[in-house]
Amino acid sequence: MVRAKVVEKSKEQVLFNLMQKYLYEMTEYYENSMDEEGNFAYKYLPYYFKDKDRQAFFLYDDSTLIGFALINTHSFTGEAIDNCIAEFTIFPTYRHQGKGLEAIEALRAVRKGTWQLKYSTTNPQGAAFWQRVKEKYNGREQKLEGTEIAISFE
Repeated sequence: MVRAKVVEKSKEQVLFNLMQKYLYEMTEYYENSMDEEGNFAYKYLPYYFKDKDRQAFFLYDDSTLIGFALINTHSFTGEAIDNCIAEFTIFPTYRHQGKGLEAIEALRAVRKGTWQLKYSTTNPQGAAFWQRVKEKYNGREQKLEGTEIAISFE
């Protein structure tokens, strides 16, 4: 059973390290260059440890770390929401096993209210996953700029 655990400040470096792998994977779909140290920038990461409207979660299947999620309150569409999935990943080894949907359920259990996220249609696996989330929670979708879609659900 997948559970979501808040990332403590003492684990910020671990999250940064995991984000580097995730951001590298996302370069297939989004432009994001490495710096001269070989890292990908994510300027908002420090705010997840000091802003009350942001929370970072490690996702565990039993005791195994299988992913992470960054949640804030930003709305991509301007509608009032309680939670926005800014970043979400299940590590490749654990994909296609239903763990992603379990992780969304775990996040919904710890943060109540309305949810929103966006994804790019250029990422077919991600798009298929988010469509399953939309169907499961009777979500609504709205086209954004370019190839991006926003999904809102309860």
